[in-house]
Amino acid sequence: MQSFPNNTAEARWTGAREVLEMSGPIILGSLSYTLMEFCDKAMVAQLGTDPLAATGSAALWSYTLATAFIGVVGCVSTFAAQSLGRGHQEHCARYAWQGVYLSLLAAIVALALWPLSGPLFHAMRHSAPVTDLELSYFRIRLFGYAAIAWGTALAAFFQAINRSMIPTYAAVVANITNLGLNYVLIFGKLGFPALGVTGAAIATIISQWVQTLLLQVIFLAPRFDREYHTRSTWQVDMTRIRELLRIGLPNAASMFLDIANWAIFTSFLVGGFGAASLAAHNIAVSFMHLSFMPAMALNQGIAPIVGQWIGRGNPDRAQQRTHTALRLAAAYMFCMGLVFAVFGGRLIDWVFSDDPQVIWLGHQMLLLAAIFQGFDALSIVSMGALRGAGDTRWMMWTMFFGAYCIFLPAATVLAIPLHGGAVGAWIGATIYIILLAGMMFFRFRSGRWREINIFGEPPARADGDSS
Repeated sequence: MQSFPNNTAEARWTGAREVLEMSGPIILGSLSYTLMEFCDKAMVAQLGTDPLAATGSAALWSYTLATAFIGVVGCVSTFAAQSLGRGHQEHCARYAWQGVYLSLLAAIVALALWPLSGPLFHAMRHSAPVTDLELSYFRIRLFGYAAIAWGTALAAFFQAINRSMIPTYAAVVANITNLGLNYVLIFGKLGFPALGVTGAAIATIISQWVQTLLLQVIFLAPRFDREYHTRSTWQVDMTRIRELLRIGLPNAASMFLDIANWAIFTSFLVGGFGAASLAAHNIAVSFMHLSFMPAMALNQGIAPIVGQWIGRGNPDRAQQRTHTALRLAAAYMFCMGLVFAVFGGRLIDWVFSDDPQVIWLGHQMLLLAAIFQGFDALSIVSMGALRGAGDTRWMMWTMFFGAYCIFLPAATVLAIPLHGGAVGAWIGATIYIILLAGMMFFRFRSGRWREINIFGEPPARADGDSS
């Protein structure tokens, strides 16, 4: 088994600057987006428990079904980063364009999902008012599917070429747009009608298109055209599309399996215990996003870092940088776990709801979140590193086994036969996250990812830079 290099080879925190320079802007952008989602739910919560329960469930299913494209085009960063490491700058833009073309297929999928959404949400057996609100929110969000995938492909390009501040700026603009539109459309300001949950969905898709179009304009700017030929590499390239699909489809399957099992967990299991349980769950998840989104940013940041060092022919450096990212993520999430454990109930009361049942249930869930925070950090960052190396097929099968052989069965048994209710379901989730972290971390430590060559050819050059 391959172990991490000895600390004498490189100081414990050497490489933290590289990791933070790549991931720091992504962290800011992720926090900005997470804050937007957080504020969305806080605003909708003012309309009552049913709107809060419906928005969280419908938003989760919207994102779940979009991962089929997000996972594929997100691998633009894997190919672009390794191309950059090999000194092939023009190939970075070529992969970005192929990701854009693949993302346009999301619009076709969105049309197909419209008639299927009714049977999906009625099968959850939520109350009639909650189901109606879920359908309204979900169907409007379908108009943003192409924008989400398109923006993901362009953001992956900028992250791969060490320009991660650009997606951050675009995210901030989108977030400001969304918050302003939420205020106007949810509550009916400036002469607009009060649209409630529907207004929140409309604000979201407008903001998503604003973000994507802004990224496209910057991508075509003269500066990036001079360096990466972004205006002359737009041709459809079936070879590169096949490469993206070969690595991206297993990655998309992994993402889908991960998010889908949480969607099933939320809507079919936790949601079955009533609107109060579903609202408490959505509140707990909202607070968790503030914790794990920075870790997700490290996931997105470490993928191109690993890709670049592999492209330079230096996998040892890729491994060391991942170790640094793991430490950073674990330290942050451990601190957030303490906050959840000590102040969880007060935070729920202050921001979301004064319903005693919602507060009690939500705090129990946050206590469990405090237990698995550090393990979640190991899993999230390890998955980013494996994706950067192209080790997506192993992750796909691991996610399938973990989600449907461990997570959902354990959560169901603890919730229903053992009468644990929504809290029992969360205990099952805690067990799953701890086990998944172990599998992902030890896969990375095994070094099997070093044997993967996503191009099928040796690196054009080696770079032994130890900086």
